[in-house]
Amino acid sequence: MTPVTLLRGGQVADGTGAPLLDADVLIADGKIAGIGHFPEGDADVVVDCTGLIVAPGFIDIHTHSDLTRFAYPECESRVLQGITTEVIGNCGLSPAPIRGNPDDVRAIIGPVDIVADVKVSWNSVSEYFAALDATPAATNVAPLVGHGTIVLAAQTRVGLDPHHDDDRRATMVAELHEALAAGAWGLSLGLMYSPGELSPVDELTELARSVAQHNALLSMHMRAYDSDGLADAVTEALQIAETSGARLQISHFRSIRDDDGSALDAAIALVENANGDVQADAYPYLAGHTTMLQLLPTELRALPVAEIAQRIADAPAAVAEMLESAAGFPPEAITVAKASANPLAVSRTLADLVADSGHESWGSLAVELLSANDLNVDVIIVGTRPVDALRVLQHPLVSVASDGLALSLTHDANLPHPRSIGTFPRSFDELSRAGMTTVEIVHKMTAKPAARLGFSDRGVLAVGACADVTVFDASTVADRATYASPLEAPQGIAHVFVNGVRVVRDGRHTHELPGHVLRRRTA
Repeated sequence: MTPVTLLRGGQVADGTGAPLLDADVLIADGKIAGIGHFPEGDADVVVDCTGLIVAPGFIDIHTHSDLTRFAYPECESRVLQGITTEVIGNCGLSPAPIRGNPDDVRAIIGPVDIVADVKVSWNSVSEYFAALDATPAATNVAPLVGHGTIVLAAQTRVGLDPHHDDDRRATMVAELHEALAAGAWGLSLGLMYSPGELSPVDELTELARSVAQHNALLSMHMRAYDSDGLADAVTEALQIAETSGARLQISHFRSIRDDDGSALDAAIALVENANGDVQADAYPYLAGHTTMLQLLPTELRALPVAEIAQRIADAPAAVAEMLESAAGFPPEAITVAKASANPLAVSRTLADLVADSGHESWGSLAVELLSANDLNVDVIIVGTRPVDALRVLQHPLVSVASDGLALSLTHDANLPHPRSIGTFPRSFDELSRAGMTTVEIVHKMTAKPAARLGFSDRGVLAVGACADVTVFDASTVADRATYASPLEAPQGIAHVFVNGVRVVRDGRHTHELPGHVLRRRTA
């Protein structure tokens, strides 16, 4: 049994947006036992919260800790910024179900598979959840199932013969129902990633109908975020949601290469006037982190990895030219984040690498990196205007989310994005400077994403709720991670409790691992 803990003397931001309340918070048996004023003798442990905000633990509705949680169960990059619950399985990239060779799945979920030592020991979604259960960790996780993984599972079971398309679709629906029955909180789409990228709209709508039937969440990484394609991508997402009746969460809502912000204007207007239940999430950074394959044109990047590799082997110059013409970013905006066979390239831009090499173009250098690393190269790409990142984050339909991973402070398998450890402190700092109140910001980080998932006992501070609590200094909270030094712990996060157990004390990890796998209850 955990000790009865009294958080004494702080200001309570309960997550609902209600005004700050001068009150103590009493924690017992993993629950909020009281909010008010209590004598110190009521508790085994008293934590002085004078001058601090006592809030629900931050809920990160968009993360990719699906495999890194096994390697780094202390989840330092998560809890040190106040996150207590992570939603995994996003962007169509979940590590289950597996109906064939696990290596085939790992090939399509490369952006989340950054620690080679993690062993895949499961097939079904239920078995994956059981593996998470068997690995004590610091945060709670709420899993989604990925559309791309379901597509691969169906292709493995039925084959690619177009004459079997009806069977393949039926198999995908069956896989989805099995995942939702196992406790997944919804389906994620990654419409810029193979093999889900070429899925027709009617197929996506059919799956979304199943999501709606379960009253689960449809999370969508859209087909495009650039100024040329953003409006069409939002329109497609809204049509799928409206036709199916699914609750839609647009992932990392942003615009890139949007010189005057007009593309974002149009996208926001579409979302605001949508028919149905549509919201979004966003992070405060100007750069994204993805696989280099995303720089290729759709017709090439949507192919199976083996076919892309063969195209590169047969015609490297042609692929290099396609890459340069399709990418839309200058080489100085693209930094190599992972290239196991070329460690000296990591943390350097393609422009710098070309200048130091004998390559005639950055495209030929990029193709060489892809070939040397079995196409498994990650990049950080700067493409969003500061004013646009902020106005998305401020929008009332948007929750704060990191798009990051659970990592240790000593992780060195790749160059991670600073969003993995800095998103919530950075968001608080930027939103506060922009004039948003503490209670408004806390709502975007807690009760708002909790309601999106359908949590009934997390995201708010109320008697009987689970005791996920983040205590922070609103006057000093800020991120310290940079693209060059991306795992610097933030400042201002004093204490973090997960299920009533303190995982962060005075800004340091306590090595406690009280996190749970949260399964959605089905009727």
